[in-house]
Amino acid sequence: MVRVIKFVLLFIFSFCYSAQAHYYSESFSTWKIENKQVTGNFSVLEVESTRILNIEKFRDLAVQENLTEAMVFREYLEDHVYVVDKNEICQIQKPFELSSQKEGFINILMTFQCSSSTDIKIINNAFFNIIQSHVHIARVYDGKEILIEKALFFNDQTIKINPDQKKLKFNFYETFYNFLKSGINHILNGFDHLIFIVGLLILVSGIRNLLVIITGFTIGHSITLSLATLGIMSPNGTLVESIIGFTIMFIGAEYLIQKTKTYSITNSFLTILILSLLILNIFAKNSIPPILLIGLLFFSLGYFFLHKSITEKSSLLIVITVLFGMIHGLGFGSYLLSTGINSNNIITSLLGFNLGVEIGQIIFVLTALAVIWMLTKLRFNKTIELIKNTAFIFVTTMGFFWFIQRLVI
Repeated sequence: MVRVIKFVLLFIFSFCYSAQAHYYSESFSTWKIENKQVTGNFSVLEVESTRILNIEKFRDLAVQENLTEAMVFREYLEDHVYVVDKNEICQIQKPFELSSQKEGFINILMTFQCSSSTDIKIINNAFFNIIQSHVHIARVYDGKEILIEKALFFNDQTIKINPDQKKLKFNFYETFYNFLKSGINHILNGFDHLIFIVGLLILVSGIRNLLVIITGFTIGHSITLSLATLGIMSPNGTLVESIIGFTIMFIGAEYLIQKTKTYSITNSFLTILILSLLILNIFAKNSIPPILLIGLLFFSLGYFFLHKSITEKSSLLIVITVLFGMIHGLGFGSYLLSTGINSNNIITSLLGFNLGVEIGQIIFVLTALAVIWMLTKLRFNKTIELIKNTAFIFVTTMGFFWFIQRLVI
């Protein structure tokens, strides 16, 4: 048993170390073609650009020339983004340059000069050599009209343009399919969302109860995903991501109550945690809204008071799952908005992305249930209990880690 615990702790530590990076690998670009000149604007989250430092060449470059992460990323792009015309590489007209950017993002301006404009291909290899699950959303404009809108993946990193290309007309199936793939990729590479689902799996027993809980989570995140994407709500991405960590940790606390039937340990833990963050916020002068932490504190205490007072605890769990689903939906919405979706296709993009998230979620849940079913058939009931307890430690630890990391660091 001691060896198992050591292994679990080592695994959690290793996962925490790797989870410091952004959890979904994505980047974006917009392009404009005028005569023989191709200009592009490549955008990526600052935290995403740190992946470049895993490559020895660019890590050494940063040290030797004392370059910032943004400068190193600019050098990296010059090696991995290029334009081809009639199978000839277009010349870089001027060095790639950093442009003004919104907080948390790096924008790089690129200008290429081609010999003609008859058969242009934009090739983007950036990040795909580092992480194969990376997704790049590219748009090519003709004036203010979108000429091409395409999601690039590991096995397709090229945008083809010809002079007879007509302005992009609304294509329901193509737009829907692109965002469907993006939604599946997003959820299956979103470790925090998947770990929340793991928490639900260990918390609920019985297929019927699990279906009810998963449906509640789906309804919750579908509502806020739609509201955020349609501009009815404007979520603060950083705070939403930190609260997602809190929801994961909270599910762990719920499991602890189910197992021990005690509330004092859980309440004490949550109270000490949030009071510590309040003190940290005062002395470290971090930009953590105190009202957020106070709200989480009273929410936690109020929930566990209700939990202790009522007999029908399953109904309370459904309500809390819907509420937490709404928090995760705001996270989905922040991501979808960051892709710069075309306002003309916003409903189609939203439907495709949301369905993709649901498909990815179903794939994950069915896989987990298949593993549990196999263990049950093999009569490894004690193993299942050990897995659930191990998963509890993992879920709670990761929730705690993400809550602190995203809120403070």
